[in-house]
Amino acid sequence: MDAQPTDSPQRARGLEDTLEQLDASLAEADRQAQALLKAVRRLRRAAREGAVANLPAAIAAAKADAERSGEPLAKAAAVLDYDVADAFASGAWLDELAAAASGAGVILVRRDGRVTAYPVALRLDARAQGVRIGRKLERRIRPSFVAAQLKALQQRPERFNARQFLDRLFALYESKARAEDPTWRPGRPGLGPLVSLADLHDMLTLLPAAGADYPQEEFVADLLRLDRQPDATDRSGRRFELGGSTGRKGGKRLTLFDETGEQHDYYAIRFILEPSDGRTEHATAAAR
Repeated sequence: MDAQPTDSPQRARGLEDTLEQLDASLAEADRQAQALLKAVRRLRRAAREGAVANLPAAIAAAKADAERSGEPLAKAAAVLDYDVADAFASGAWLDELAAAASGAGVILVRRDGRVTAYPVALRLDARAQGVRIGRKLERRIRPSFVAAQLKALQQRPERFNARQFLDRLFALYESKARAEDPTWRPGRPGLGPLVSLADLHDMLTLLPAAGADYPQEEFVADLLRLDRQPDATDRSGRRFELGGSTGRKGGKRLTLFDETGEQHDYYAIRFILEPSDGRTEHATAAAR
């Protein structure tokens, strides 16, 4: 998605400059429209009051003003020659967004064909002439506006519940952990086996609709939020440990770049049940 060099005047101007010129033309059209509206209101008052002496000349002047008011709109139409699909394909729009994001204090990461600005991924939709920010299609694509939206997302208070997330993961982890280590039991104190996080996400999104509701980018963002709460436990008091590597079987890497641009890689998770007083072999057997 990196931009390609070009000498096109349109590209050199860019969307920010295009919209700046458009806004200036529309501002002039607005000024003329307001002046015409005032003239028409004066004419209506004269008609209501019967001040007929000056009406013909005033109507002629207002008509001339109305004809001139179309000029700024024609200029605006000529300015708006920006090709969104071409700018998306060439990377020109992303270059503008990166500059605007930097000015807003947002780090935009472009790597391996993916564009992210924690906590969301961005996808360009040329057909809709918009950009998907997470799951939302945003058709307001002025780079400075999009950068402000990304900044607002980063400043929004977190609503992440680590315990609920761990409970949800453990419900899936249990069956995968038994497959990894047939001797493991959920009620037995100690370390559980490492289970692929990519596999758990696949289980969370087996149905196509579920996958759309919880895309991988959001899942990995939740893993980072969890990683930032290392003391979190599930409802049974189990701790968690994020580990593994590409060297282990099935260790698919899930990658995320945070708000500072730092890369975080996640492969697997294990749950840990600490020994507690009063835990008996009978309880352990019952938990099998």
